[in-house]
Amino acid sequence: MLWPGTSLEFANTDRGTVFRYPLERGQTFSVTYVHSIYRQPVVEEFSVGPGGELVLTGVRSESGAVLEYFGFTDSRPFHAMNRPMRTIVFRVAVEEAQTLSLGDRRVSFSSLGDPGDRITVRLADVSLATRGVGWAARQMRRM
Repeated sequence: MLWPGTSLEFANTDRGTVFRYPLERGQTFSVTYVHSIYRQPVVEEFSVGPGGELVLTGVRSESGAVLEYFGFTDSRPFHAMNRPMRTIVFRVAVEEAQTLSLGDRRVSFSSLGDPGDRITVRLADVSLATRGVGWAARQMRRM
């Protein structure tokens, strides 16, 4: 990947912490969670848009009630979308925390904060210097 690179940034505004995960051009990611009202699994699928924005590309659920909540009128388990956003806000779930799936990586939102914490997701260009600091910190943790 060329420098500077793009990262998927998760900022915990309640704790003042930031977590970044490298994201390559064309890479997709998803967030899986249990719907707070209907208690059924939902997967929201995202990609990086041509203007550097996050794009909600689809919603997946086997629950007709969840799909209706999102405004879908039929019960197909997957609904394609094209909803660009600059930021996405989540609250870390109280019971079953959301899970980020990015390539082979799975990250529980419980590792990003405590239940109820506000997590703001956006794309961030990360400089070589910032990446170097992150690499050095990971090396220090391994010692």
